[in-house]
Amino acid sequence: MKLSKRLQAIADLIIKYKHGESLGDIGTDHAYLPCYLVNENVIQKAYACDIAKGPIQASIETIGSYHLENKVIPLLGSGIHPLLDQQVDMISICGMGGKLIVDILDEFPEYIQDQRLFLQANVGLEVLREYLYLHQIEIIDEDIVKDAHHIYEIMVCQKTSKQLSYQEEDIYFGPYLRQKKNTLFYEKWRRQLHIYQNILTSLEENHPRYQEVLHMIEMTEGELNEG
Repeated sequence: MKLSKRLQAIADLIIKYKHGESLGDIGTDHAYLPCYLVNENVIQKAYACDIAKGPIQASIETIGSYHLENKVIPLLGSGIHPLLDQQVDMISICGMGGKLIVDILDEFPEYIQDQRLFLQANVGLEVLREYLYLHQIEIIDEDIVKDAHHIYEIMVCQKTSKQLSYQEEDIYFGPYLRQKKNTLFYEKWRRQLHIYQNILTSLEENHPRYQEVLHMIEMTEGELNEG
């Protein structure tokens, strides 16, 4: 079973940081990720969860094509709701906005006390990271991948009892990604810097967003010039 580059990068992190034998995949779409992990004997059981009937039907077809009916269970419902009656060791929430992932995590915070989390937000990464830090959910590792001209960032997280410390740069650039600083990191942030610069030139100095955009330019330039 061949995954997209994005899903393969998520799968690789799940393999590397495997915790237990079961996964709840929220926003599963076609259930490719859970089917791959079960089919490759990475985990024993998975729940493919989605809020819409269309993706659930697509999941059922994927599950059937790999004869995994007893090992990958499709569940219709919003966020963590379908998992509340199930026992899972890991949760993946991928392919949606950071604010939506925050809403999903924040709805049942007691449920995610022991699970390892694999999160991939398409936008709003700073919103997600700030929520994680403020709620003592530690970022264990991060990866970055390019798939069809889009650059995606993936986080591995776990609830912790220790007090987390972080800098503003960690929220925007990622605590591990800014340590590794590979070619994709530079590609993403050079592109983003150009966007910020274009926005700034279109704003008057007394515009409410002027100082905010200027700050992002200075912070991004500083990050790109370090190391």
